[in-house]
Amino acid sequence: MRILIFLFFAFSLYAHQSGLSFLELEEQSDHNVNVTYKKPLSDTRVSDIRIEYPQNCLSTSKQSVKIINGFIIKKYTLYCGQKGLSGSRIWVKGLVYSDRGILIRYQKGDFVKKAVLRDTSPFISLDKKQNYFELVKEYVELGIFHILSGYDHLMFVTLLFLLSRNLKSLLFTISAFTLSHSITLTCGILGIVYMPPPFIESMIALSIIFLAKELLIEGETFTKRHLGVVAFSFGLLHGFGFSSALRDIGLPQDEIPLSLFSFNVGIELGQILFILCVSIIVVIFTRLGVNVKQYYKHMAYFVGVIASFWFIQRVFSF
Repeated sequence: MRILIFLFFAFSLYAHQSGLSFLELEEQSDHNVNVTYKKPLSDTRVSDIRIEYPQNCLSTSKQSVKIINGFIIKKYTLYCGQKGLSGSRIWVKGLVYSDRGILIRYQKGDFVKKAVLRDTSPFISLDKKQNYFELVKEYVELGIFHILSGYDHLMFVTLLFLLSRNLKSLLFTISAFTLSHSITLTCGILGIVYMPPPFIESMIALSIIFLAKELLIEGETFTKRHLGVVAFSFGLLHGFGFSSALRDIGLPQDEIPLSLFSFNVGIELGQILFILCVSIIVVIFTRLGVNVKQYYKHMAYFVGVIASFWFIQRVFSF
């Protein structure tokens, strides 16, 4: 058994790059781009990271491979049209949390740009000037899209809404949830704390099951009396879930704080929009004479069954 465990971790270590790689891009006056990719010999057992250039880039030479000073060096030439690589983005796919990353250096005449790309910041923008408005707009939209497409997070927020006794309780609960997941979102992205995504996703499903069970209880419970405390506690888990999604999306290396803040703002805007929609639906049905609370148990069973399926599915994906 110990041998099997050892082999599992041994293969895991070789599942990704571990050393620092180098990518040098030198754009000539004729817009041809000389590419040099250096990978440590210690990473020979893993596949290369995938470098995503703009779609208009075409290879104009055969790739040469040499081994020099402990590095596997690959060289080739690209042609990316009359504009070259200026104003475009280069993505690197295949990096994971524990990788040291890849150092990119781009040069065109007197303009030089460098960045260390990691799994949280897998692309570089080759712009001479950063358009902050477009950056904020892009990551706010990404945050809104993520929360509105994250059905598990929406189910959790819906249950918080149904468990809230009044508007004051709802505002306090949502504020506590927002504060906590903002903390762990930041910690997860900056690498201060790392939690395995499969574990976090399973715990998020479990948090939904817990609130669904609380909604079924008619009497007073600790959760109903201290919903803000419970929301804050579970929000820490949801924040790690958000950080995992943002890590997949990636952050620009030179504007991590601004893009992180913008993504979080987008999540909050999407969350507020969703709560407003749910509130409007409840108000409409209430004014039509429908006793909405009599359907709370139906909602609890419906959400609980789905969350239970997610929990089992995610646990088996460990």
